[in-house]
Amino acid sequence: MTGYEIGIKISLKKLDLHRRFDEISMLMLKYNIELMPVSFEHIEKLIHLEFHHRDPFDRIIISQGIMEKITIITKDEIFKKYKVKTLWD
Repeated sequence: MTGYEIGIKISLKKLDLHRRFDEISMLMLKYNIELMPVSFEHIEKLIHLEFHHRDPFDRIIISQGIMEKITIITKDEIFKKYKVKTLWD
């Protein structure tokens, strides 16, 4: 999940982190985790993705994963239909 997705899911009562939202930024600093901005190139890649996945936020994450050659931590099986590395333990 991304920062914006976490915020949206919390506001919709679809996610309970069992901690305050503002603690996330402190944990990110502690573990040296950075937010990746969405670039024009990411959106251009998104435009050309096949529509296996309909969720616009997940499509952004998929395009970022492909463009940046990073592993996406997800249990969403649809991600495997794209040329993006995934991991879920």
